Amino acid sequence: MSLRYGLVPLEFKPTVDRIITDGKPDFSRFNIVDMVRDAVQIEHISVIEVTMDVWYVIPGALTPDTINQLAELKDDYGHSYTAHLPLWSIELATFNDPVRTGGVRSIVDSIKLVEPLEPEFYVLHSTGSLAAEFARLDFAKEMVNVICTAMAGFSATSVEEILAQSEIDPRRIAVENVEFPFETTRAIIDEYDLSICFDTGHLLTKYSGNESVLEFYQEHKDRITELHLNDGTYREVDGVPIHADHLALGTGELPVREFLLELLKDDFDGPMIFELTAEEARQSLQKIHEVIPEAI
Repeated sequence: MSLRYGLVPLEFKPTVDRIITDGKPDFSRFNIVDMVRDAVQIEHISVIEVTMDVWYVIPGALTPDTINQLAELKDDYGHSYTAHLPLWSIELATFNDPVRTGGVRSIVDSIKLVEPLEPEFYVLHSTGSLAAEFARLDFAKEMVNVICTAMAGFSATSVEEILAQSEIDPRRIAVENVEFPFETTRAIIDEYDLSICFDTGHLLTKYSGNESVLEFYQEHKDRITELHLNDGTYREVDGVPIHADHLALGTGELPVREFLLELLKDDFDGPMIFELTAEEARQSLQKIHEVIPEAI
């Protein structure tokens, strides 16, 4: 069997490049339907991940009418959708309850808006930038663990509220490994019967752990239903960590052939989304074709 590849056509930089001309924003140049249509015509792309932050960032960009048009494209081209739930300014793990509950409302509203597209999965960051900042504190490891565990408790409350208010099947919520100790996040995933979106670049740059990509996959494949497939690197310069992720395959440290062989062996059939530009996605597909053509 071949694997299923997808693209995020609303990546931040390509979106900004489309909107801003000569230093001035022109939102009339931004049309989600056109961008999705262009993306699904790229060879081997059969899944589109919709970035729900766009609903808030670009006025009028994502409306019920737009959703209907995207559903019609699905009928025309035969692709499927996933949805990346809002993450900008969202912190589901915060101790500030009004902020936390506002994030829950944003997530639930997004689920309800995009549900007519029947997304395979909804990718969720169960912790955000504040939790990442606390996880990086230069404190004793034990103290950081206590702090992260406390924040995970708030995150668990948020997840419970999201599930109750949206009435969605928990397995359609795919929690992404982000800059936060994943062993703490995994406990929430198990408690609420959620899925995992495995971002390979986040792991390669050591945001969510120190194990290898194959080790992470083997440990968590019972819950992995979606991949964010991108390359990444980690190095230190004079003791300062240098992180790089969301790179085209073959430009970082991902063992492309070995990893995809493992997916093929397991008959993995979940969406594998390139969080890359269209050109970087083509470059990545070419790399896959070179090293493991049976995965195309």
